[in-house]
Parts: sequence; structure tokens; C-alpha cells
Amino acid sequence: MSFASDIKIELCRAEHSRAQLEILLKGAFFAMSEDGGGLVFSTECKKAAVYIKQACEGAKIDCGLSENTFRTKTVYTFRAPDKKYAETLPDCSDDAEFGAFLRGVFLVCGLAANPEKGYQLEFFLHEKEKCEILLRLIEEHGMTAKLSSRRGSFFLYVKDSEQLSDMLTYMGAMLRAVEIMNVKIYKEVRNNVNRSVNCEAANLNKTITAAQKQKEDIDYITEKMGIGFLRDDLAGVAEIRSGGIELSLSDIGKKLDPPISRSGVNHRLRRISEIADRLRKENGDL
Repeated sequence: MSFASDIKIELCRAEHSRAQLEILLKGAFFAMSEDGGGLVFSTECKKAAVYIKQACEGAKIDCGLSENTFRTKTVYTFRAPDKKYAETLPDCSDDAEFGAFLRGVFLVCGLAANPEKGYQLEFFLHEKEKCEILLRLIEEHGMTAKLSSRRGSFFLYVKDSEQLSDMLTYMGAMLRAVEIMNVKIYKEVRNNVNRSVNCEAANLNKTITAAQKQKEDIDYITEKMGIGFLRDDLAGVAEIRSGGIELSLSDIGKKLDPPISRSGVNHRLRRISEIADRLRKENGDL
């Protein structure tokens, strides 16, 4: 089942007053497409189609619902022969009233991506004029959406996770809104962990590369001149580094007698590298 279907099922379970149910139907009829003198919409969400039909029957509105299966997909098509019910918009100045209206719109034409894959909620109204009307109402109630088109059909969309969560809460799909925020938190934690691991891996690679270069310098000096060529303070660091490429600078410092700081070890290893480079230059090995 899709995330959009989960939202619609939750919306169908929400409690409505008689007045709110009428406004919800107004929103549903607003979102439907014209079909001759009537209105129509199709959906794979059986719960939404049946809910709209039952609400129409309760309001004494003539309608019908058909079911067609194509391979593994079942589509439910709702038809209302008279479109007069959709010709006037209800008063949506009150937040609760507009929330009911928006629920009706989403039940008919709402789409939503799985938050695991991305954040996007759409109202696929097809007609630019309807999109502009709904966008104005959304903005009047402190929310935002953007107008776009796809293959000649117009729709509104929301991509910001917080805006999306707020809009679902506004419509009455609180569980799905919480799910989106939980997914966002999980993604942020996972990304932070990945960044930390990648940073540690990069630092480790840098440390290993530096240690290998230090050992190569020490081996070169030993091969060409012998370890005794180095003065005692440098020779002590060189012997420990040669015997343990995995050791950190702090570990090397602790093994010396007397122990020295990490910066002191780093300074001596840099001096050893300078000596090795000078010998390579003198021997033509650079």
C-alpha cells in the first residue's frame, strides 16, 4: 500500500461534524474532473472511494461507484451525474472548515511520496485555475505550496518536510505527520553517523599514509647511512616508528624515555624526513 493511501485511510477515519462532512464533500467535488454534465474521479484507494460515495449518499447526492481490475491493479471510479454541488466554494475562513475542505481535496486528487525516498505531497487538480484557487486558500491559512505542471496538467506540491508534516496535521492525518518527522530524525542521525565515520576513515587514511612515509624515510637513512647517523633523540623516535607503523604520535611519545608530547614527536619525525630528503637529493634519488 502506498503512503498516499495510508494518508487517505487515516483521513477517512477522522471524525467530522455534519457541517464539516458537507465541506469535505465540497472539497472532494472541487477536486474531481468534469465528465459531460457530471463529475468523476478514479483511485486505487478503495477506502477513499467508498467513503466519498457513502458521504454523498448521506447528503442525498446521486452518485455511483464502479470497480475495474487491470492485471494486478484495481481501480475504483466514482461518478456524480450532476456537477452543481461543486459550483460554489464553501466558506473556508475558519481553520477547521478549511481543514475539512482540504481533506476532501486530498481524498480525490492527493499524492504523496514515501518519506523514506523523499518528501513530496501533491494536489493533482489538472486545471490551473483550480490550483490557483487552492493555493490562495492554503496561503491564507499560513501554509505554502508551489504550482507546477506535468504533461499539460497542473498541480500543487509541497517538498519541505516540516511544511508537509504541518499540512498533514492540518488535514487530520496526525499519524502520518509523525511518521514523516520520525523518518526525518532517523535520516539526520544516520547522516551524522555516516559523516563521522567518513571523517574518521579519512583521518585514519591520512595518518597511515603519513606513517608509511615516515618509515620509508627512516629505512632510507638506515640503508644509506645507518641508524647511528641520526642523533640520539631522533634515533629513538625512528626506532619506535619503524617497529610500529600503527602507533599514533602520542603512543610514540609515551614510549620514549623520558616521554615527550605529540607535537614533540611530530617535530622529530619532520626533522628525520628533512634529513632523508637531503640524502636523496645528494644521492640523486629524488
